[in-house]
Amino acid sequence: MLAAGISLNWRLIQAPPFVRDYIVLHELAHLKEMNHSSRFWREVARLCPDFADAERWLKQHSGLLR
Repeated sequence: MLAAGISLNWRLIQAPPFVRDYIVLHELAHLKEMNHSSRFWREVARLCPDFADAERWLKQHSGLLR
């Protein structure tokens, strides 16, 4: 088995906790599904049922993390 790692941008600390949680869980889901397929999104939803709220926050406030 190959070792996998996750790298996160330091600016993530500026996001609300629920957004940080979502991003970490999103990246962890990629360890299981290395794509954005429907299986991947099912895994994200399983790990983070309210992920749509975090996605909305990111779309509305992504400029704050630059």
